[in-house]
Amino acid sequence: MKLLSIRDFIRFCSPGLAVMLIFTGSNGLAAEVLTLKKAEYLALQNEPGIMGLDAKTRAMMQQSVAAGELMDPKLQLGLLNLPTDTFDFDQEPMTQFKVGYTQQFPSGDSRELKRDKAVSQSQQFQHQIEERKRQLLTQVRLSYLETLYWEQARETVRQNRQLVSQLSEFVQSQFSVGRTNQFEFITVQQRLSKLDDQLTQIEQNISGERYRLSEWVGEQSNELPLSAGLPVFGQVSAAQLDLEQINLLIAQHPKIQQINNQIDVSRKDLELIRESEKPGWALNVSYAYRDDAPDGTDRADFFSAMVTLDLPLFTANRQGKQQEAQQYEVKASQLQRDAMLRKLRSEVLRLKTNLELSQQRDALYRDTLVLQAEQRSQAALQSYQSGSGGFADVMQAYMDALNIQLEQKRIQIDSLKSRARLLYFLQASADAEDASVSSSNSSN
Repeated sequence: MKLLSIRDFIRFCSPGLAVMLIFTGSNGLAAEVLTLKKAEYLALQNEPGIMGLDAKTRAMMQQSVAAGELMDPKLQLGLLNLPTDTFDFDQEPMTQFKVGYTQQFPSGDSRELKRDKAVSQSQQFQHQIEERKRQLLTQVRLSYLETLYWEQARETVRQNRQLVSQLSEFVQSQFSVGRTNQFEFITVQQRLSKLDDQLTQIEQNISGERYRLSEWVGEQSNELPLSAGLPVFGQVSAAQLDLEQINLLIAQHPKIQQINNQIDVSRKDLELIRESEKPGWALNVSYAYRDDAPDGTDRADFFSAMVTLDLPLFTANRQGKQQEAQQYEVKASQLQRDAMLRKLRSEVLRLKTNLELSQQRDALYRDTLVLQAEQRSQAALQSYQSGSGGFADVMQAYMDALNIQLEQKRIQIDSLKSRARLLYFLQASADAEDASVSSSNSSN
């Protein structure tokens, strides 16, 4: 029986191999797969948190219109100076039926400031929507990538098991004719059992990640196979990010924009307090009807107009202290923004460093460790076939080659996770990325 070479084994375990065999049906037509782009699109559709924030935005915009309008006028209807001895309307010349109209006007530019404040508050909800989208897409990307890792690991372990199974058949045939000992036969059987257990654990991890992904994209995540290749996040390149670019990008982050809006709202409150030092006023217009005298003499009706002014005379302990308190509120919000900028910058630099180191490790595995594992496995197999080497060395070489393949896949996925997290901080918009899915040359 002819064994597969270790070179064939390594190539067989490489990502992207046999993609068409896995994701095509018997008729040769490609089956539908769940790409990362599609998962992002599904996650953003009809997401309750986003829809709720959008409703709050619309509500606040309507309130901004209402806040800029005048208060409703007041209508007065009254019967004045009616004599209580006869209750005759025409008995006394002072008896009147009065109709009045009162309109209040707030001080200074209060209406415009209240309208602008409500607009700023509505923009806060818009930034919360952007923040929610970024969080959602990050969760989807991380869950998708983790699921993809375990599915690729499953394929790698399955191919390794096929190779070990063929080796087991060879050892069994040699054992049956007395050319090998029982230890080698038991060793290869034990290795098969361990691989079966490893596949069971991988299936558990796949199931858990699939259900976690279904929280964001629905049941389709459990029904469709994932795209076989590694997603490409083209918008973030660790080598091209300098501190100035990072500062510019994180200044546009929704968390920073929310604080900026809060500062704007606090400043509007401060301006409203200052406007309250200006006098507000009210206009009152009334018309009083009088009946003719009992002898038929005509009585003139009355018209009145009156303006009422606020007198903000005692402002030191009211408006003055309110202004001082509001200035502290503005300062507190500015300091909060500075602290958030530091936090975001630190997180971005940490992820940037992790990404660069992951890329270095991936290059080391791709260019050196995988090749060394292949050479070691080939040498161990040749030594065993020539009778100068032990079977345990062959099995250990196979196990090490498998572990190196799995570790390389983990490094690749962790690198993509770092990119996904960087997108949360640095992407210009939280709309779903046009993340093309292809087999990366670096994974071969």
